[in-house]
Amino acid sequence: MLISSPNSGILIPIPQYPLYTASLAQHQGLPIPYYLDETKGWSTSVESIEEALEQARKDGTVPKALVIINPGNPTGALLDEATQEKLVQLCEKHSLVLLADEVYQTNLHRPDAHPFTSFKKTVSKLQSSVPLVSFHSISKGISGECGRRGGYFECTNFPDDVIALLYKMVSVALCPPLSGQIGVDSMIRPPKLGQESYALWKQETDTIHAALASRTQLMSARLNSLPGVSCVDSPGALYLYPQIKLSAKAREAAHAAGKEPDAFYALALLDQTGICVVPGSGFGQKEGEWHYRLTCLCPGVEDYVGKLERFHTQWIEKYGAE
Repeated sequence: MLISSPNSGILIPIPQYPLYTASLAQHQGLPIPYYLDETKGWSTSVESIEEALEQARKDGTVPKALVIINPGNPTGALLDEATQEKLVQLCEKHSLVLLADEVYQTNLHRPDAHPFTSFKKTVSKLQSSVPLVSFHSISKGISGECGRRGGYFECTNFPDDVIALLYKMVSVALCPPLSGQIGVDSMIRPPKLGQESYALWKQETDTIHAALASRTQLMSARLNSLPGVSCVDSPGALYLYPQIKLSAKAREAAHAAGKEPDAFYALALLDQTGICVVPGSGFGQKEGEWHYRLTCLCPGVEDYVGKLERFHTQWIEKYGAE
């Protein structure tokens, strides 16, 4: 609906979840990339977004909306409230719809130090009139996980006629996914203290969160100990997104094989260990940098990380570190 003409643009973070560029291509819209700052824990810079807006307008693109992924995918970064307030004010200034992808909001590894705050709370606190779309899903938390699909989006500060049109467009499908709806209902109405099922739900939920936090911290520490690897210890989501240094010899071998260097690395890792990671070239990254995204979901993390370490050591022996 936001893409009203071929020059309509949507601001998306880089690195990004590739669904955004794919959806824009499908509907003939234009991506307006803004870069996250890896040196500051993949933080979101208002200045970077302002620069992207200025460049887009010079290119003849009309910015319509700002996508924020919080916690981040693939980075796992979390926004603080001060930054969220600045982003809402930026949307007010530039008349942008705010698209808040908050599907990882329950995946917090250090909630005391890095809590999650919804953009709806921020918009309400500022008494802002910014149109906000909040996205959430059962597929990324602790109930549905990735094998079961169900989600919703909530519109705030939208006029009634636009809401009516949204319902009309969604109703065209006429195929409600019942199991997904049940999953969403269970997610937004979990057992409450005093109910018979609360103790079991709390125990299972806390156990899953503790396991994910432990695996994430162990994996990031071990990755950071490897030569030519640097990894932000992500406070949220289900991923780590390490940067890898790839030598000239490795880059030459990749180009000879017709692959991006990080994709070449990822394919070799898959062939030798069975571990599947997603190369950073699929998410977007700065020129001359290479990353990959891996999940922190798997049990047996010691064996998993051990395979990563052995592979990387052999890679350095074969291609060198520089």
